[in-house]
Amino acid sequence: MMSRMRSALLAGLCLAAAPFALAAPARSAGNPTDKVLDVDCDRACLQAALENVLAAIAAKDITNLPLGNDVRSTQNGVEIRLDDGIWQTVSAIGKYRLFAIDPVSGQAGVYTTMTQGAKQLLVAVRIGTWEQKIHEIEFVIAAGAGGPGGSSPGDGVEKQGRPRPQFLRTVPAKERMSRADLIRTANSYFSTLAGSTGKYIAPFAPTCHRLENGFATTNNKSNVRLGEANRNGPNMIAMGCEEQWKTGFFRFVTGIRDRRFPIVDEERGIVMAFGFFDHSGTIREMKLGTGETIEATLKNPATWLISEAFQINKGKLDQIEAVLEAVPYKMRNAVWTEGDHIP
Repeated sequence: MMSRMRSALLAGLCLAAAPFALAAPARSAGNPTDKVLDVDCDRACLQAALENVLAAIAAKDITNLPLGNDVRSTQNGVEIRLDDGIWQTVSAIGKYRLFAIDPVSGQAGVYTTMTQGAKQLLVAVRIGTWEQKIHEIEFVIAAGAGGPGGSSPGDGVEKQGRPRPQFLRTVPAKERMSRADLIRTANSYFSTLAGSTGKYIAPFAPTCHRLENGFATTNNKSNVRLGEANRNGPNMIAMGCEEQWKTGFFRFVTGIRDRRFPIVDEERGIVMAFGFFDHSGTIREMKLGTGETIEATLKNPATWLISEAFQINKGKLDQIEAVLEAVPYKMRNAVWTEGDHIP
């Protein structure tokens, strides 16, 4: 009887948009060395919670959200009042949704589009939940650089309409990787990219493809060249993921720091990561693996805040999608300092 009552209560919570019950704070739960929590909120509940947050933004009204008393929220790494910033300026939420759901940690994320004036933003939203409440809401908002021709960051994926099929695939249980292995594979992307010489390569699938702010930065045969280095050297965005890495082109990325891997979607093989890309501006020229010497793309100190989703198939990085925005050089995130950090 008690079991049936408990099941009914949980079902009611899902329908009432308060679908959360965790045994401990989510922000420390994702670490593969931690004990896996007993979680009452399943994938559907967490996805409903994210949809409720998006609906609240569109309505400019947070009153119906099940918020914890200590709820904290950041927009592009800055802690602000929950209903400030994009809550005041967004007029509509687009149709694009790339979800990563982690019932083990009680966290979930989504990449979606939002209309702000004449611009289509691309936004990463992460929530952390426990005790039937939302305690953390993190936004990474791409409002600046989109694709060529002055397009907005959200234009490409909104036109696409839905994520690539690999992001939507349920991995058969016997093929699923452990949380630790999923995080390790995702981190290999960062660890082989920063200061790259082309000698060390992350494990890429032959089908690997990457979008950055909705624009294809691999396998792009459009003859668009981004940046001075791409005008003078090889056409980087026409290459596949592994081919790009072998050139050593990314040497100008001098550091990828404060890496967090809070959302590990074992069912779909997706890891949603957060961190900062630093470019010191001291790398003026780069000798590529092709033997060519080209000018570096970024010649001034710069930092990008990034959220990056990795879809991993049988130990290989297959599909990649990033939301990124320029922030002050060497900016740090003083709020989200716990979790799955990789130095």
